[in-house]
Amino acid sequence: MTVAVFVSGRADLGPLGPVLARLAEESPELRVLTGVGFDEVSARSALVDAGVDRATVLAVGPRLEGDTPSDAARTGAALSTGVAAALVDAEVLVVLGDRWELPWVVMPAVLAQVPVVHLHGGEVTEGAIDERVRHAVSKLSDLHCVASADARDRLVQMGEDPTAVHVTGAPGLDRLVGVTPLTDGEIEAALEVKVRRPLALFTYHPVTTVTVEEMVRGALDALAGTAEAAGTVILTHPGPDPGGHAVRDALLAAVETFPNVVAVPALGSRYPRVLAACDVVVGNSSSGIIEAASADVPAVDVGARQAGRLRAATVVHVEDGRENVSAGIRKVLEGPRPHHTVNPYGDGHAAARIAELIVQVRRPAGPKRFHDLDARTSRLGGTEGDDR
Repeated sequence: MTVAVFVSGRADLGPLGPVLARLAEESPELRVLTGVGFDEVSARSALVDAGVDRATVLAVGPRLEGDTPSDAARTGAALSTGVAAALVDAEVLVVLGDRWELPWVVMPAVLAQVPVVHLHGGEVTEGAIDERVRHAVSKLSDLHCVASADARDRLVQMGEDPTAVHVTGAPGLDRLVGVTPLTDGEIEAALEVKVRRPLALFTYHPVTTVTVEEMVRGALDALAGTAEAAGTVILTHPGPDPGGHAVRDALLAAVETFPNVVAVPALGSRYPRVLAACDVVVGNSSSGIIEAASADVPAVDVGARQAGRLRAATVVHVEDGRENVSAGIRKVLEGPRPHHTVNPYGDGHAAARIAELIVQVRRPAGPKRFHDLDARTSRLGGTEGDDR
């Protein structure tokens, strides 16, 4: 069978990597469709870096060159044309999460009756446009591999067939099972920075419902102040989203200001071992909420972007602003280091479950029926025992 998997960039390649590797082992024809964050050459290199060397890589859309919503819309339209051509003989399309490109990616599959498997549906991020995108993609999808029981419940509440919703766990956690932290010397050699403790990892993405420049500056000032006094901060670039240029500019300005701050576009396959070596994760990325707990690393979640998302006890939420972020950093660094954290997103063995479900899907996609909750069916006049 031919399995098509859409990978926008390094941000979703990380959690998709274990699934792609498992699919390659299952020996279907694996086709990776690259989005706005990758060209074909960089995608192929990143896949090999992630341990996936048995896949056909197709660049189905242009990179996002501008920084406005209209730039994104034009890029999405071109992306949709490329996806339609790439799905001609595909049995299934696999997508992850809530990237803004996904409506343009998924709709050609719906029109061609190619079943869509959606990973990480049913979650909540109230502070970003991702919330709308994620739920819209869920309604266009045929099979759901969710990370937690609360996500499953939301999809069933949205009318999805309970038999099509599977709690598999978050595949990104598979990379952290038994991971060995990099030593300070290994980090220094890889990133060309002197490591002083505490070591912090900072990632801040555009909050696509508001202007974020001031928020970024406040969070960076708080964390860079901590770094200047005692430790080292590793900054990673934001993804290819509208508003990302402003965030990246703020990151690069911090590098110029503080000697113990280093910026890298992405950590790639080094991410699990760098994460495990850190003392704290700061920012508004889902990685601080989903992955960090599995590495027993406390996280300071900043602002509204991840509002409503399920989180482990190791995650401290603070509002935007220098003083708030500083207080959150002090709280986690002054407390005991977490140990054997229970991660609500799974056990680190999701990829095998997901791949097994994917290879059972076959084209064409069948009709979808809205499944009412029992109580609502009763209120609307459904008969007792109605199995919808």
